[in-house]
Amino acid sequence: MALKAGVCEIDITPPVGVWLAGYALRPSGCVGVHDPLYARALVLDDGLSLACIVSMDLIALDFDLLAMIRDSIQHKVGIPPERVLLNCSHTHSGPVTRTFRTMGERDELYSNVMARKVVGAVQQAADMLAPVSLRWGRAPVQIGINRRERRDGQTVIGRNPEGPVQPYVDVLRVDREDQTTLAVLLAHATHPVVMGGSNLWVSADYPGAACDFLRRVGAGVPMFLQGCAGNINPIYTSATFQHVRKLGEILGAAVVVASHLSDPVEGIPITGSLRTVQLPYQYPSLEEAQEHLREAEEALRKAEDEGAHPGVIMWRRDLVRWAQDLILAVESSERGSMPFEIQLLRLGDMHLLAFPAEMFVQYALDFVRQSPYASTLALGYSNGCWGYIPTAADYPLGGYEVDVAYRYYGTLMVTADCERLIREEVYHLLGVESPDWTPYSV
Repeated sequence: MALKAGVCEIDITPPVGVWLAGYALRPSGCVGVHDPLYARALVLDDGLSLACIVSMDLIALDFDLLAMIRDSIQHKVGIPPERVLLNCSHTHSGPVTRTFRTMGERDELYSNVMARKVVGAVQQAADMLAPVSLRWGRAPVQIGINRRERRDGQTVIGRNPEGPVQPYVDVLRVDREDQTTLAVLLAHATHPVVMGGSNLWVSADYPGAACDFLRRVGAGVPMFLQGCAGNINPIYTSATFQHVRKLGEILGAAVVVASHLSDPVEGIPITGSLRTVQLPYQYPSLEEAQEHLREAEEALRKAEDEGAHPGVIMWRRDLVRWAQDLILAVESSERGSMPFEIQLLRLGDMHLLAFPAEMFVQYALDFVRQSPYASTLALGYSNGCWGYIPTAADYPLGGYEVDVAYRYYGTLMVTADCERLIREEVYHLLGVESPDWTPYSV
């Protein structure tokens, strides 16, 4: 049978006043909307199986929202979780839909409506199925830079021009029978943080600007998929909306090139797999946990005495709560692990890997290089988000992603052995017979 597809996009812009996610220390909720946020759903039908890919202009999904959306899609559309790929752009100018300590509360009314809208978009896309063909292409582009800079013996968030990046964009084009384009999926790996923490306006950042550009050139419904961008920042940070537009148009132009150079995706079968790997947590000593609590309590007292603004007080108060939870975890006799879900969605000979984390870009580069399939994509921020997953070689270098960020995610940091465990499962899913286990370059 011929492959069929339907696409739907829906506005998921939050109301003014909700807290924006991605940065601590914001003084208030958002004050306005610079550009709208969208959820876009593509449903594919090979005659036997349905699958859907959803792109969202959100930072990430809490796991209860993930479960709600998955369950509703399965109940109302009949697509099981292994064939539902939910990817977030990771914009830092969107609402709290993945709860971070120190970054404000999730607006439950908005989150509920947003989840229902996402399900509704999938339903509408499934109701509009029509014959299509798929094409895949790749074109060079670089709007990001490795951000793990070594400075005075420390690893800081800066600029590391020698560090690895993903210097290309992947494009999946969905064409109607008359050869017009129904949708274009673009996958790239760069943090959407052109607008810094001082920004209080809702924005999809550069992914939204790229999609707007593609709309204007008639490329069909654009769907941005965020890659493994854990250690990649844009070349402009804490900048302006003019810089957002510039990077979006650079990326969008590369998408047009990749689209024109694309090749047909062979084979029709749609399959999906979900595998859960248990990543062990690393625990500090009780003395170290208690010291974290003393430091957090002292910082909170100082902020209160100085009359700091609400964002600072919230930051300090939540870090106290994190330290209290850390002590409880250390004192517990049980040692936990992170249930890390890896998805492989196959569309003919195209393979999409999806990870619920801020994966370092080295993972994507390696999986693409070692995959026996030319059209292999690796995506982060998909189906929820646990936090950062560095490579083993990055642990000794420390830095924000290794030493700090997990506190905001409300978890413990996983051990450096996570790299081996993830690589083993991915190589198995892709059928890599003799994988190269050379350590990643940092």
